[in-house]
Amino acid sequence: MPSPGSSGGGRKPAPGRRRGAVSPAAPTPAPAPTAAPSEREARKARRQEGRRQAILVAARAVLVRGGVLGLTLEAVAAEADLSKPSLFYYFRSKEDLVGALAVEGLEREVKVLEAAVTAAASGVEALAALVRARVDLYAEDLDGFRVVYLWPQLTGRQSEAHQSRVLALSGQLNDVLEARLQADARAGRLAPGLQPRRLANLAWTMAHGVLSLGAGLEHSGVGTRFTLSQLRDEACAVLLRSSGR
Repeated sequence: MPSPGSSGGGRKPAPGRRRGAVSPAAPTPAPAPTAAPSEREARKARRQEGRRQAILVAARAVLVRGGVLGLTLEAVAAEADLSKPSLFYYFRSKEDLVGALAVEGLEREVKVLEAAVTAAASGVEALAALVRARVDLYAEDLDGFRVVYLWPQLTGRQSEAHQSRVLALSGQLNDVLEARLQADARAGRLAPGLQPRRLANLAWTMAHGVLSLGAGLEHSGVGTRFTLSQLRDEACAVLLRSSGR
């Protein structure tokens, strides 16, 4: 008797299918599209950014109270109600902390000044607009001026990120103002012989001088004969008289 599976007996192959035929392979499924960041990851990112901002708020409070000499990671951690290792996760040194504060302040300042320069009727008037907007921005917040322009220098070492960002933002604003002044020069509205880039730097310097005077006198407890607003207006008048035709 033939054994099962031998050629002499057993089951016959199903109709339409030859013995030994190989079934076609199933199609390979297409790779799933990359998933968007989960809501959990988004919440984590928001939580980290919120904690970073809270640390910066605490660092500014410590700076205002005790200056650069009173700024330590321990003091900032205590102010922010964090452990020092938690603070260290976000900022590695007090220089990094002060640099981050300065960059945030400068980004805010450049945004305000660009709007003022762009809205001015001419390049010459944009010079005065920059001085006015810059002095007004810091007149009631001289600590904010110190955060951006004084305390980073007093730490003794500025981070590379801080240095590169400050240069980029300053250059960005000067480019906008210079373009307005060059348009004035082509239209004959700028006094002959004046250099647009130098004028842009001069306007910045005049506002800086007014604010530095105010910050220095406030720190010393000495009153001023003229208010910052009066000095601001005089600086604007000088720029307008000397720059326009």
